[in-house]
Amino acid sequence: MPLKVTKEMTSHLIKYVRTVDVTFNPFDMRTRSARELLRQVNSERFLESNPKLKVKANIQSKPDAPTVKFAFVDGTDVSFDSREYLAQEMLMDVWRTTMRMDDDFEMEGKNVDDM
Repeated sequence: MPLKVTKEMTSHLIKYVRTVDVTFNPFDMRTRSARELLRQVNSERFLESNPKLKVKANIQSKPDAPTVKFAFVDGTDVSFDSREYLAQEMLMDVWRTTMRMDDDFEMEGKNVDDM
């Protein structure tokens, strides 16, 4: 059974994301998932849940592959060549990473709001 992530969970888990950098060429058809992910992380719900979240769209004219990079509050980061993933697949990977962070923070008695 696939992992089910609710809106309430993602509103909490987005607090573990510090920055999202999306780099793409808007005229390249390979950027579909990068643009969709950018649309989703720019949602009002995520920005209200995490006011510290920085979402950056790097629009370029080069024919380079589109990339998405997430930086987390613990200093780690995850990068995707978004040609190879759907937006939902990238987000599910990020949610899994933030769920592990949430568990670690809880075990250590830390609070993500203090970061």
